[in-house]
Amino acid sequence: MRRGEVWTASRFGHDRKVLIVGNESVARDREGILVVPISDVLPPGLVEPVVRDVNGAVLGVAQTPRVGQVNKETLKARAGALAPASVEIVDISLRTVLDL
Repeated sequence: MRRGEVWTASRFGHDRKVLIVGNESVARDREGILVVPISDVLPPGLVEPVVRDVNGAVLGVAQTPRVGQVNKETLKARAGALAPASVEIVDISLRTVLDL
């Protein structure tokens, strides 16, 4: 699980796409990892950007205000990785949301 990867997370029988945003070195020895949900129904906004995979396909809208920790056991399958430009825009959005 690396920063910038998209995974399918399963909780209470519901699957959703999440983006790994946490530092993998910090998460290595922990049960949880920081993620941002990816929505395929919400409209994009200033802090909820559209994200694309390395092939340019739209994955959805990164819900950066909903950044949080999930247990690694809920991550079921790797679903891809973000394009470098999308990683950059998510970083900008996270800095805005977290006032960094």
